[in-house]
Amino acid sequence: MAFLRNIMGLVLKYIYEFVKSIFTVEPASFSYLAISIIIISIVFKIVLFPIFLSSIKNQKITAQFADEQKKIRERYKHDPQAMNMKLMEFNKEHGIKQLGGCLPMILQIILVFAMFAVMKEPLLYIFGDVNAAVSKNFFWISDLSKPDPLLYGLPLINAITQYLYLEISNRDQKDNPAAKSMETMKYIFPVIIFFSAKSFSAGLALYWACTNVVEILLRLGLTAYENRKMDK
Repeated sequence: MAFLRNIMGLVLKYIYEFVKSIFTVEPASFSYLAISIIIISIVFKIVLFPIFLSSIKNQKITAQFADEQKKIRERYKHDPQAMNMKLMEFNKEHGIKQLGGCLPMILQIILVFAMFAVMKEPLLYIFGDVNAAVSKNFFWISDLSKPDPLLYGLPLINAITQYLYLEISNRDQKDNPAAKSMETMKYIFPVIIFFSAKSFSAGLALYWACTNVVEILLRLGLTAYENRKMDK
């Protein structure tokens, strides 16, 4: 965790210096640090886009062959070993990666943990000095290293954007039986995110909200692109 925290802090420092070099005067309503957090969330999504796209394609292929997989499970339900073997053969034949949909989530969790560690003491892990003269405000938030003081601030934004992302994701996978089991999660998970964001640093909540917004835009963009291809 210390290694990831240090890498995240270093990347944020480079982005912060870049932002500082662009602006002649730091905006009063939101700090260079807030801008840097927003930028790093976008940068990570762009870097991870090929993996994200591969995951989406894998989910669609899985949904396409869901009925065939179900038949295999029913045929070999009394022989788990044979069932797993047949499913592995089927998935390999049709290019289905069993862990393909998990990789983006795993990477996202790793990045969130790294950001969580950095935002506990951003002056130390980004600038190497707890006494560094750095503004940490973001509109109504005076210090991004502390929780959002407003109940309906970033925690609510996080919950809403998380719900929207899950709603869009489930809609895109409506033919996938596995998505049906996630239907209740689109209501439960945003609530968990809401209460978590109330206790975590506002900087982490800002990062998570920006990540959700970028993922929503990517999902909508891909859906629109695929619909346009189908219409031609």
